[in-house]
Amino acid sequence: MDDKTQQVLKLIQSHSKIKNYLTILCYLLICGGLFIYVFYAINKTNKNIKLIARYKEDAANFKTEKIMTNPHIKFQYNDDQIYSIKAKKAYHENEEEVMMYDVFATGEIGNITAGTLKIDEKGNHLVFSDNPILILNRTENK
Repeated sequence: MDDKTQQVLKLIQSHSKIKNYLTILCYLLICGGLFIYVFYAINKTNKNIKLIARYKEDAANFKTEKIMTNPHIKFQYNDDQIYSIKAKKAYHENEEEVMMYDVFATGEIGNITAGTLKIDEKGNHLVFSDNPILILNRTENK
């Protein structure tokens, strides 16, 4: 073989070695990433369990609020009128008051859209605010 052929063969061998090293490095990175993911998942679960246990032991010292996404409420206005209220987000700090955001209420007489809905007095008082719009359905005179 001439010198040019030997140089090309050496170059091919060196590229083959580099390819092998890169393949091994990729496998090591994949295994390391999986190990970190599993370790993080196990460690995260333990923190949640510890927080719940601490809350059960000393609930008075924890300030909590419940946040709901896509809440849906149905309430009866009188015997034949039932309203369905949907919102994008709602929360409450106690059982006395609930705040709902981006509200859409539908009923037989019409629809209400509003930025917020405040429900207090244990559900007896509803206040639509932040640009509320009432759209009444057309009724036929009988």
